[in-house]
Amino acid sequence: MGIIHSFLKLSFEDKFILVKSFFLLWVIRIMLWILPFSVIQKIVGKLTAVSGESHNIPLEKLTWAVPVMSRYVPKATCLTRALAAQILLAGQNYNSNLKIGVSKNNGELEAHAWLEADDKIVLGESEVEYTPILNIGEK
Repeated sequence: MGIIHSFLKLSFEDKFILVKSFFLLWVIRIMLWILPFSVIQKIVGKLTAVSGESHNIPLEKLTWAVPVMSRYVPKATCLTRALAAQILLAGQNYNSNLKIGVSKNNGELEAHAWLEADDKIVLGESEVEYTPILNIGEK
C-alpha cells in the first residue's frame, strides 16, 4: 500500500509524467522485442521531431520519472530507458542525443545507452567509460 499511497500524494503533473513514462517504457520494451532496431530508429525519429520552444516541464523532472518507472517494467534495459526518455523530452521540445557505446571489460565487450541534453548526460551515467558508436537524434 506504500507505493500507491506515495503515488496518490504526488502532484497531478508528477502522476501524469510517471504514467506516461510507464506506458512509453512498456511500448519501447515490446518494440525492442519484436522489431528490428532500424525500424525502431525510424519510429523514434518521427516521435522526437522537436517543433518549438515550450519547456513546460523541467528536464530534470522528465528524466527522474523514467528510472523510477523502469523498476516496474521487466528487462527495461538502459536502451529502453534512454529511448523512452528521449520521446518524453521531445514531447516538451527538448533536444536530446541518445548515444550507444561499447567498452571492453575483462576481454568482454559491454554495450551501454545513455541520453544527453545540453551537452551533459541526463540519463544513464556510468562509471565505466564507453566509446560511442551510434548517435540517435544528434542535431
